[in-house]
Amino acid sequence: MRGDRDGFGFATVSAEATVLRVMHAHGIPVPYIHGEIPEVSAVVMDWLPGDPNPCSADDAQQVDAVMNDYVDALVSTHGIDPTAFAAAGLEIPASSDAVALGYFETFVTRYRDFKQRPEPLLEFAIGWLRRHVPRHRSSAQFVLGDTGQFMYAESRITGLIDVELAHIGDVSRDLAGLRLRNVTESMGDLGRVLRHYEHRSGVPLDRAAIEFHTAKFALCTPLGVAIVLHLDLPLTDIVQYIEWFHLLSLHTIESIARQADVALSSVSLPDPIPTHYPGAIAGLPTMIESLAVPTGIAEYDRQSVATVARLSHRVSTYAHAIDAADLDDVAELLGARPADRAAGDEALERFVLTAEPEQDGALIVLLHRRVMRQLLLIEPLLTGGQIGHVTPLSGLLD
Repeated sequence: MRGDRDGFGFATVSAEATVLRVMHAHGIPVPYIHGEIPEVSAVVMDWLPGDPNPCSADDAQQVDAVMNDYVDALVSTHGIDPTAFAAAGLEIPASSDAVALGYFETFVTRYRDFKQRPEPLLEFAIGWLRRHVPRHRSSAQFVLGDTGQFMYAESRITGLIDVELAHIGDVSRDLAGLRLRNVTESMGDLGRVLRHYEHRSGVPLDRAAIEFHTAKFALCTPLGVAIVLHLDLPLTDIVQYIEWFHLLSLHTIESIARQADVALSSVSLPDPIPTHYPGAIAGLPTMIESLAVPTGIAEYDRQSVATVARLSHRVSTYAHAIDAADLDDVAELLGARPADRAAGDEALERFVLTAEPEQDGALIVLLHRRVMRQLLLIEPLLTGGQIGHVTPLSGLLD
């Protein structure tokens, strides 16, 4: 049984069930929906056998076999007539702008509804994407919206899962999604996976469209989780949300840089400026981890809170220096140094919102430096232990 995600979901579980029913009717391997329980907004569906993505097989041939099967299912999914999803309320966009950005704008709207403070990078990326829609992409098809999620067993997928973000748009988004997921969940030889899609679909890969949708898809994550950070919700796993926010912001600005042919330089952490009592703050994670708690969820919560304490130590050590470096960059761009971080963010966002396209290059470089500093700050706490980057398409396909 599966229910709605309180507060953070983009589609009701009932709407997702309707999409799954259509996919099942067209022969796509997905969980069968047995029924709905409207009183508690839940559905009863099949429990798929096997293991979840990513494929963790040690044998590269098995990984390739699983991904081939996944791509075959993806091609079949993209081939479903979009009108079949009318009952699910999926609108069919009628212009290239709507195909590229129609669903994306729902993320922008929710972000703006809860926005509490300036976000120069997000605002720049929103504007840049709106100015660089691939006009030649006007064909609307069914899109999973969050590709690379499946169950598998014995070198075959047993079903696609999680179609909460399904919509009608450009299938390049789903290929972009594979690039993004591959940063943290390896799919083997991703270039081979994309070429297999090209072969099975019979449609040449549109690299420009895939790159555009890489930036757009990546931006949806910080737009979606900004609510958590802007409302300062006291979540035990807040560090995970901070990681998602900054890492996908990095993927966004790096993709835009590739499209705009802007060279990015390496960035390093500035020298630390520790606050008072650094020893007490540094020792807090160990203090938390030494607390006796019952087995189970309490152990997870203890570890999560210890991770928040480690973040607090990193912030107390580097935040002042990072703020100073960011303000130096803003001063170089604007010709005057803002008084503090808040004033600097406000001034930079005002500039972003009124800047001419000729300023894109300078803004891309500056925004990249800012997000890299944030990621270097939290790098020891990242899920993969280091900052991951999306592999350029040339590195995958050439």
